[in-house]
Amino acid sequence: MWGTFWVWDARLTSVLISFLIYMGALRFQKLPIEPAPISIRAGPIDIPIIKSSVNWWNTSHQPGSISRYGTSIHVPMPIPILSNFANSPFSTRILFVLETRLLIPSFLESPLTEEIEAQEGIPKPSSLAESLCIHG
Repeated sequence: MWGTFWVWDARLTSVLISFLIYMGALRFQKLPIEPAPISIRAGPIDIPIIKSSVNWWNTSHQPGSISRYGTSIHVPMPIPILSNFANSPFSTRILFVLETRLLIPSFLESPLTEEIEAQEGIPKPSSLAESLCIHG
């Protein structure tokens, strides 16, 4: 397996098929005909195939390590896996808030915003707090 260009492993091949379906959907959006909805509907069908491919076909990947019937991984490992799974919504929200705080000032100072305010006769705010209507 190591040192070869491509191994026709079930998981690798099913992920390649999913990637090609996704690239086809992106490419077909620019065509005047409408084959993109076919690719968009076919894409989610491949997701359960990717997940189950290691159990259906015995190839270079090991079977699933965590299932409802038990686990085959070392005993302390589910704790960090579950804590990372539980932490991901919180870290996503934090990153979203930080990114939004970076975008708001750049949007308020954009030339397009200044042009719209000049056309409508809106006075330019003197601070970010004033522009966001934050008083205190």
